[in-house]
Amino acid sequence: MRPALALAVLLALAAPLRAQETLLRLAESAERTVRADELHATLRATASGNPAAAVQQEVNRRMAAALERARAVPGVTVATGAYWSWRSGERGQTWTAAQELRLTATAAAPALLELVGALQGQGMTIGELAYQVSRPLARETREAVTEEALAGLRARAERLAAALGMSFAGFREVRVDAPHRAPPPMPRAMMASRAEASAPPPSAEPAEVPIAATVEGDAVLKPR
Repeated sequence: MRPALALAVLLALAAPLRAQETLLRLAESAERTVRADELHATLRATASGNPAAAVQQEVNRRMAAALERARAVPGVTVATGAYWSWRSGERGQTWTAAQELRLTATAAAPALLELVGALQGQGMTIGELAYQVSRPLARETREAVTEEALAGLRARAERLAAALGMSFAGFREVRVDAPHRAPPPMPRAMMASRAEASAPPPSAEPAEVPIAATVEGDAVLKPR
């Protein structure tokens, strides 16, 4: 038999079999709640006055002192952020300058809070203080909920196939779509603005954050 003729015969035989299949499109989601484990803090060194050079030098001095203190705390990741300078006042006669200091910690979150309190005492102000889910924890949890959603998808396909008096033959296509992390929760209590050196540090309590995954699949059902 010629190859072209053989292929035509196979296709002809396969057509009735495929016609007996039922394609069932399903979606399944799974979700787990984890406790935010990574504390982020943004502080600003700010100064105002004249001339502009003196104002910026004051910001540089405060930032250098803050960096030296922050780098001495084990487990705290330190980085600088944006630096601004602008005129203020009715006639623009006053210069203001500011620079951000960004701090991150997981296991050392309590030490980070103490550090933030100390930097407040040095005149720095808090721009943000919030717990987030760290990337490793988010990735691990997302993989787990994706596997859970896939198992649920297969179980649902088998149940619906039985309800239809058919058998589940497998998936023709599966789409995995893990949503982005939820927005970072804000701490339950936060003290911003300037604080005295003897004042207690700000408080931050991590919240529970849901992490979800959704999967979709085209299940193939066949007659029993």
